[in-house]
Amino acid sequence: MKMLDRPHLVTAKVGQAWLIEGFSLFHRQPLVWFLTLMAYWVGLVLIGSLPLVGIIVPLLLSPGLSFGFINLARAIDRKEAAAPTMLICGFRNGQARALLQLGGAYTLALAAVLLLASLVGGGELLSMVEKGATEEELITLQKELPWGLIVGFLAYIPVMMAFWFAPQLVVWRGLSVPKAIFYSWVSVWLNRGAFLRYGLAWLLLIIAVSLVISLGIGGLGGNPQLVLLVIMPVSLLLMAIGHGSFYASTRDIFEERQTD
Repeated sequence: MKMLDRPHLVTAKVGQAWLIEGFSLFHRQPLVWFLTLMAYWVGLVLIGSLPLVGIIVPLLLSPGLSFGFINLARAIDRKEAAAPTMLICGFRNGQARALLQLGGAYTLALAAVLLLASLVGGGELLSMVEKGATEEELITLQKELPWGLIVGFLAYIPVMMAFWFAPQLVVWRGLSVPKAIFYSWVSVWLNRGAFLRYGLAWLLLIIAVSLVISLGIGGLGGNPQLVLLVIMPVSLLLMAIGHGSFYASTRDIFEERQTD
């Protein structure tokens, strides 16, 4: 993809269209999406089982794998050959080191968010669980923990902004990691109306899906195996829509447009 030096400014209504486009991209190649997502989850489970590195390595690989999904969506959008192997394409084009550096920056940023959230409201959670919390301590925790979650969510927003376009800018635009992070943050901020509409569309979708799943689980009588059969494909579908929408936002904001 040829990416511009400066992002396009899009209208707010474009944000909800990204979600629709994400579903459209899934609908064109559902089998490819499911195979790629299953390969992704199997890989995460295998890496997660390793001692010491099981938590850090997935975070380091996250930007590169995210780019793989976006490149897959781009291939589907352009009616090109798409395959699960595209998941690791970012690490095969000479930008592997930069993507790993981006993953390191993301890991540090996420650690800072979690630390802040813990300091605000959840710092005592692990110790209480280990020692056995009294009723009084649980009441205190219930009052403090929501604030930690709220602060963590708010603190994660600028992190998400900084890394939304960063992998694409590193690979397709050839920017350095600091520049890619900065340009990503600014681009999201300049198009904040569209991203706000995008976030609201996601919220409505998740509420609707949650209600449907709740009704479905109630009808299944709470059977764990049957519940998993419902939740797993829905989760994969939402992930596919999400990655497709990430590509749609990149295309609308950064792709060079043909002029007559």
